[in-house]
Amino acid sequence: MVRDFPHWLLNVRHPAELFNAQPSYVVSQAFCIVGGLLSLAHALHRGGRWPFLWMASALTGVLVEGSMYFSPHGETIWFSPTVIDLFHQRVPLFIFFVYPFFYYQAFWAASKLQLKCRWSEHIAAGLLVVLADLPFDMVSIKFLHWTLHDTERLLSERVYSAPWTLLLFFAVASFAFSYLFHNLRSWMDRSVGSPQPTDRRWAVGTIRAELVAMVGAASASLSVGTGLFLAFSYPLHTVLGIPHRIIVIGVFLCVVTVFWKFDRKSNRRMPMRTDYDFHCISKPPNVGAYWYTVCGTPYE
Repeated sequence: MVRDFPHWLLNVRHPAELFNAQPSYVVSQAFCIVGGLLSLAHALHRGGRWPFLWMASALTGVLVEGSMYFSPHGETIWFSPTVIDLFHQRVPLFIFFVYPFFYYQAFWAASKLQLKCRWSEHIAAGLLVVLADLPFDMVSIKFLHWTLHDTERLLSERVYSAPWTLLLFFAVASFAFSYLFHNLRSWMDRSVGSPQPTDRRWAVGTIRAELVAMVGAASASLSVGTGLFLAFSYPLHTVLGIPHRIIVIGVFLCVVTVFWKFDRKSNRRMPMRTDYDFHCISKPPNVGAYWYTVCGTPYE
């Protein structure tokens, strides 16, 4: 048992051998790892709450994939061999970079929409996570980066190889993650205010509040997301017999409608900031001037 323990915990293979057997999988792994590291670099550069978001999303990946491995009902997915595999070659190391890679980009994009309603921002984050995950699942399953249990009823209905139920689960789980990540901080640190103003939403609070928000969002979003998933799936599919694809499409149409409604009232309707000003000259040009100097402004 002692001799087998390191191999059970950590198994390493030569990347050239794997590339010759399955090149697309090695490219996909490298893409996710580099993307996750670039997201981390961006988070550290921006500061504020962004590094905590990155760490919270990485912790979410550990908990989700860990629950798949340690759950007695987790025998539903098998990964092809990778360079570094954990836990009896059941969990590849690169998968932990997928969550911060997708979550971070989704949250960054949602933060730039300047939405007034925070519920719509949570919805936008969930939709963007699924938007990134859908082609990833389609390609990965089709190219046998991993395989799914053919007899698992929850995974039987698929769209281009990707199970409909996984799309719904990641949408509601990332929605719950967004809600908890922002609200746990405001509940713990009253100085930031609730609702939080736009300019303070990503400003870092107390370390205690940020750690609670980070760990709480990562751990509770899995349970809350599972509860929301069952709230949609059980009465509609199990009781009424509605196909999962109809349920998922219906849910997405509803939340997209809600998002579209509140997006029409976003802060982007405020006066636009022009792309130049007059900071580089001593005085602005005269009104009605035909020729004058303008100064370019940097991107945010």
